[in-house]
Amino acid sequence: MTQQMNWKIVDATELILGRMCSQVAKLALLGEHVLIINAKDAVISGRRNQIIKNILIAREARDLANPHHGPFRNSRPDMYVRQKVRQMLPKNDRGHDAIERVHVYINGIPKVKEEKYKNQEAIQIKNASSSRLSHKFHSVADICTNMGWTGGSRDASLKSK
Repeated sequence: MTQQMNWKIVDATELILGRMCSQVAKLALLGEHVLIINAKDAVISGRRNQIIKNILIAREARDLANPHHGPFRNSRPDMYVRQKVRQMLPKNDRGHDAIERVHVYINGIPKVKEEKYKNQEAIQIKNASSSRLSHKFHSVADICTNMGWTGGSRDASLKSK
């Protein structure tokens, strides 16, 4: 008999990415299983050009010790958000175990995986609403599109055939 895991579900729609990721990282370190849905709808505050410029500068960093491009950033929104959570965890076995308890999806839960996430409890992330922002912000989908994410257009064209 396998017992069902209790999943804490976070809807990332209109949540500030950094605040959400830090609270998800804390929950994961405490042993909770966390599911983030609608990752593409999370927001990043700041000017769009500056956000993209910082990502591209880091991507193109080269020197004698690191002749290749790097550090590598994922352009898919779910992997981008997961990487941000991972960066907020300790770099040891405890952090590695914690990131395995975090699952992220671009939209909702896929129908194939609904059985896995049967026992779920929606949680609210404190102080992370984009309504707190008085200045510009952009969605993760917009930033990832500028990093090369095609938005799943290939998958949509396959479904229409």
